[in-house]
Amino acid sequence: MFDSKHYVPILKWKRAEQGALKALAEEHKKHITPLIQFVMPKYKPDEQLKDVVARFEEQASQIPKKLVEVWGTAPVFIDVSLLFTTPLKAKSIAVVSQIGRQLGGLFIPTIHLNDEQEIKNAAYSVAKENESGVCLRLICSDFSDLAALNQAIAELISSSGLKEKDIDLLVDIKETEKYGDKYGKYSDLSQNIPNLSKWRTFIFASGSFPKNLLECKLDEENLIPRIDWKSWKEYVSGKTIKRKPTFADYTIQHPIYKETSQFYHPTTSIKYTLKNKWLVMKGKKHRFEMYLANAKLLSKDQRFYGENFSYGDKYIAEKAQHYDVYAKNKKVGGTGSTETWLRAGINHHLVLVARQVANLS
Repeated sequence: MFDSKHYVPILKWKRAEQGALKALAEEHKKHITPLIQFVMPKYKPDEQLKDVVARFEEQASQIPKKLVEVWGTAPVFIDVSLLFTTPLKAKSIAVVSQIGRQLGGLFIPTIHLNDEQEIKNAAYSVAKENESGVCLRLICSDFSDLAALNQAIAELISSSGLKEKDIDLLVDIKETEKYGDKYGKYSDLSQNIPNLSKWRTFIFASGSFPKNLLECKLDEENLIPRIDWKSWKEYVSGKTIKRKPTFADYTIQHPIYKETSQFYHPTTSIKYTLKNKWLVMKGKKHRFEMYLANAKLLSKDQRFYGENFSYGDKYIAEKAQHYDVYAKNKKVGGTGSTETWLRAGINHHLVLVARQVANLS
């Protein structure tokens, strides 16, 4: 489906991420296949688990239309692992994939080795009926015993009725370590997966954006190394390997998702992706005017890619110009929200990384 000069961003199905995808130009979309992780809605007062599950079931039939609206009909991976119950996961795979197919989209279900059989069967059924295939997402614990891993993969292929050419192989190690040692370890281990050249695609995912900005300082430049990008680039160019993996990351978000932190109020910080680092301009909770002040500083920085680089950069430039107006009269508003700034930051990241992987020699 694609080779190593492609990009797989892993994104939650939330409004900021949806907006970031929708704002991408077609020239960048052709280098990207996103993996979308569905998340549960927020609990309402006095709601129980069954009530939240029922609400997501109602929403599931609307997801395909929105997905096609923001992404189009190009292939996209869908992942249900963050949903709460096995029946909900299996039903969501079937409903979203089938309606998506009716709308002309190609939604590829993602499964894990330790998923319940009900989930796997739902994915296999979709894979055959829609001719979508599936994505097999391996995690670090799967590699604790290579013989057992190879056996489990063989059994999955046998029971699914699919072949390697029908399956996208995604190795996801989540967090990288400070010096990339974890990345190298699991990259080497993944090269031992049987018939590596026969899988439809081979993707390696990790994330190095911190879980919070506690170590970042106000009124100072905070630069965070993109260990995930650096490690991938060095790995694919630094040695002879059986197959180069496609790059995948978690954009400007931490790879470990915590339900409890889904709805907390973060600081009003700008997260801006540079060639090998992230620039974090830290703000304070509820101090939305700091978005404008930092946008003005960023727009004048020589590392700013310019308003024509992406939708996200255009947003930053517009907010920078608005700073002087707001400073004179705060009643005019226009600072932007947590959602809109996250959307801008993710969109800029997507465009930058898509260009980086496409232009890598």
